[in-house]
Amino acid sequence: MSQINELVDYYLEKKKSGMDFSEIRKELKTKDLTDKEIKKIIIEIDAKALEYAQTSGKMKPKDLRLIGYALMLIGGGLTFAVYFKLLVLGKFLFAAYGPVIIGYILVVMARRQQNKLK
Repeated sequence: MSQINELVDYYLEKKKSGMDFSEIRKELKTKDLTDKEIKKIIIEIDAKALEYAQTSGKMKPKDLRLIGYALMLIGGGLTFAVYFKLLVLGKFLFAAYGPVIIGYILVVMARRQQNKLK
């Protein structure tokens, strides 16, 4: 069983670097494995490759949550400063609701991602 896991890990790295499944299958046939074992290895490589592809481009929920809280804090601080005339912008009324709303959305997205991972 450990040999199969080692083969899965080895060929997963090759798959990430661009090797095709047909090439992997050809190499596995030269290792005197049965068709059932080769099929099992290919299925495991495919599952791990899909998992890697789904998680590689996303930010972690903790990072999203921190960015969301930072945006909410900055937007709230700017809104507070404008409201109490600590920050005067002349004729322009500046309310930083945008960063507050975007920050809240990021926090909600982070919670949903975290619940999906569980």
